[in-house]
This record gives sequence, structure tokens and C-alpha cells, in this order.
Amino acid sequence: MTARKALGRGLDALIPGGAGPGEGELVYLDLEKIRASHLQPRRNFGKKALEELADSIKSSGLLSPVLVKPAEAEPGFYELIAGERRLRAAKMAGLAQVPALVKTVNEQTALVLGLLENLQREDLNPIEEAKGLERAVKEFGLTQEELSEKIGKDRSTIANTMRLLKLPEEIQLELEKGKITAGHARALLSLDSAPKMKILFRKIVDQGLNVRQAEALAKKLSGPEEARSKKGKAAGADRVFLEEVERKLERALSARVKLVENSRHRGKLEIYYNNLDELEKIIELVSRKR
Repeated sequence: MTARKALGRGLDALIPGGAGPGEGELVYLDLEKIRASHLQPRRNFGKKALEELADSIKSSGLLSPVLVKPAEAEPGFYELIAGERRLRAAKMAGLAQVPALVKTVNEQTALVLGLLENLQREDLNPIEEAKGLERAVKEFGLTQEELSEKIGKDRSTIANTMRLLKLPEEIQLELEKGKITAGHARALLSLDSAPKMKILFRKIVDQGLNVRQAEALAKKLSGPEEARSKKGKAAGADRVFLEEVERKLERALSARVKLVENSRHRGKLEIYYNNLDELEKIIELVSRKR
């Protein structure tokens, strides 16, 4: 069974028990009685998309009910399991009540249901999905195999998605914003250090590299170091990293800089100046940064 077909089973596939009176039946709840879920994996809700949904709700009503469970700490109130986007749009549309399905489930099931609904609607960005999966594993003890069965995705897909959280935090933020794709992120993860990931990320953004180009550059960065040329320049990942450091130092010192490294990653830093005035300026800049 493919992932898309498995997701098509619907929310009921994960909720034990059938619908009885007061349990799983459609009711109408006051918006003020519904609390947002602290388990909601989604964090970003596009304003324009919400406004469009609110306009649709004003015109045709809310066609899909939200899913809620009784709030344990507040009798008479409910905690949202799935449908936060619809709930927000309903508030924007001025509705006082929304249709809801009431289910009594534990927090583990509530989290998985929230993940499943967002995955079905493709509402989660890759980092939100990764954090939701990680939470299911860490907080509720689900294995990747159990998650695979529950949400209808291959275990390898789940593992690869969770690996996105190994990216440097600033790159995760850009992935959330859509500045790079999950394909770009996988190319970055093929590198063995955060500095190299940041270098490749900058090149992807500045040069507009597609995924295939990013993968090719990642191979170059992670490949074995080639023989040094007669001028003593190293190729491969280490040389690319050193060149980036040289550029940063040159910008900071307003002087030409050269890093010379041997095969044991030991080396020296050379700073060039043309006269004593330039030397004094370099000394001043270095002293100021102490």
C-alpha cells in the first residue's frame, strides 16, 4: 500500500471504538468552549490562506467538522485534536459555533491524529513535520515502525524527515520559510559538519542552485582531498572551508589574508599589509575585537 493510499484511511482508522451517543457524534460547540491543543504540530498559518478559507466559510459554511476531546482540567470545555486552521478561519468569519466530532482519546493518539490530519492536507512544512514525529517518539515512546503504521509512511521516510532536525538551527528556520526545499536539506545533511552545511546553504541561496546542483556540490565538498597544486592550494571540502574563512577575515580586517594548512590540519594565518599605516589599522581592529 502506498503512503498516499494509507493516509486515505482517514482519522477514524486511528481512533479505537465506534461512535456512540455523545462519543463520535456530530455536535455544534461554541467557539469559546474549544481550547487550542498544546500538541498541535503546525506553527505557521498563512494569513492569506486563512482569509480565503474564512470567505469560503462565510459563503458556504464550515463543511468539515473539527475533531475535539473533552478537556480534563475544564469540565464542559474541549481541546482541539484536529482542525485548528478551520477553527481560526471560523473565528475570522464571525461564527459563534462550529460542527465538531467529540472523541475521548489519550494524548499520544491526539498527537498522531493532529499529525495525520496535517499530513493529509499537506499543511505541515518539513520542520514542523519533523518536530511532530520527534515528539511522538520522545514524549510518547512510539517507535518509527509504529509511527509508520499509524500515519501510513515508510519508516525510512520518517527517519529521513526526523534527520532534518540535525541541520543547524538557522538553516531549519530558512527551510520553514521555504527558502530551500527538503531536497536541498537532504543534500546539506550529506555533509559531515555544520560549517560545511552553512557554506553550501549560502551557495544554494546566493546562486539559486537546484537540488541536483546542490547534491553535486555536496559531493565535491564531502569528497576526498585532491593533490595540492604547485601553488600549494588544497582542493575539496577543506579548501572550500578555508577560502570561506579567508573571505570573512579579509572583510573584517580590510586586508588580504591567507590560510596555509598541512595534511594534519595544522597551519598558519598570513595577513598582508603594504605600509605601517595599514599595519596599525589591522592591530587596532584586532585589539578592538578582544
